[in-house]
Amino acid sequence: MEQAPVLAQFLADTEFAALPQAALQAGKRGILDCLGTAIGGARCQAANIAMDLIGEAGGQTEVTLFARGKKAALLDAALYNATAAHALDFDDTLSPPAAIAGLALAEQRSLSGREVLRSYVLGFEVASRITHAIGGWENARGWHMMGVAGVFGAATAASLLLKLKPQQIVHALGLAATQASGLVAMHGFLAKPFHSGKAAVNGIFAAQLALRGCTTGPALEGSLSLSQAMGGTPTPDLAENLGNPYGILTNRLKPFPCGRLGHAAIEAAVKARATHNLKDEEIVAVEVRVEPHAQYLMGKNDPQNGTQSMFSIAHGVTAGLLYGKAGPDQFSDDTASDLKVKDLRRRVEVVPDPQCVSGQAKITVHTKTRGALSTDVPIQKGFAANPLTDDDVKEKFLSLAEPVTGLERAQRVIDLVYNLETVGDAGALARQCV
Repeated sequence: MEQAPVLAQFLADTEFAALPQAALQAGKRGILDCLGTAIGGARCQAANIAMDLIGEAGGQTEVTLFARGKKAALLDAALYNATAAHALDFDDTLSPPAAIAGLALAEQRSLSGREVLRSYVLGFEVASRITHAIGGWENARGWHMMGVAGVFGAATAASLLLKLKPQQIVHALGLAATQASGLVAMHGFLAKPFHSGKAAVNGIFAAQLALRGCTTGPALEGSLSLSQAMGGTPTPDLAENLGNPYGILTNRLKPFPCGRLGHAAIEAAVKARATHNLKDEEIVAVEVRVEPHAQYLMGKNDPQNGTQSMFSIAHGVTAGLLYGKAGPDQFSDDTASDLKVKDLRRRVEVVPDPQCVSGQAKITVHTKTRGALSTDVPIQKGFAANPLTDDDVKEKFLSLAEPVTGLERAQRVIDLVYNLETVGDAGALARQCV
């Protein structure tokens, strides 16, 4: 049985009313989180580069550019907004392309909040399945899931909002497959946020081509498929138990703006500082034990700037110990080059520990007078077993958006997202994000 037609038929047939309330609520959290990271990331260097490109291109002005007070053409706005959403590395990896593509099309076409929410939940479902089909969130072959699986989320969202027929959706997913790309080698460099921007653009482009009759070969399974080329699996599980449960229910929203594999260690550092009332001057050395795979993505032990520090467990731990928190300011150029930070960072040893599984970390702080003080995190905040709550996501959104939009407008965004099914024109939501 070919899985692509089954998947496409499921997407076309699944109406908003058939989506479980828990999935819709998780979808609202994901969209709000994405909007917050986009507004917060709008002044980052990668977003500024995208903005420069848009300015050079000119053209139509129909879709809102978050935190800029301007509009641009559909694909230009998708490029900028989705790049901004990934610039702080504070997003959840799979959401921005689907959410941004959906909101952009919805604003252009005056579509409803129900349609956007449906397209996002189902887009995330496809992106999640592609992720698992080619090796999981941290693909050992060096593929970054934002760029690879994210384009499928965007293509799915765009296909549903453009009301493609099942066979057209098959072709849209094939077009997504032939545009899918994103390398782990870009971690710590300004190219990485563009994995998100290009995924959003390419996903919309895929649906637009399919709508106009563009056809594709067998892209999702078989000897020449994306799953074989990128994951070594010719027959991935793409159509079994669709929506049972929905992937959005296990989405992992981030409490820290950096690579996810460093979160448990950072949480342990913050916890250690508070639990033991640690003072900066008493810290002699630090040992942090993490899952063996963590340094694969987070091994930049001597980051030279803020972008690189997002992929340094040693830096994140240092920030947690010195500041008792690890937000965007702690992953800035200034913090990365601060002499006090650099001094302690050199004394942080990151030890891969086979006894630590994903989401776990243990930290031992060696002090001048109190000996070794240990703290552990059995399951980090943000995992499915310990997720960010509605209140957590609202607080995170406000911390990112309020300095840009003001409190009244930021609160309005929250209200619109959590009542998205009643919003007649989802463009009203985008237009509040300035």
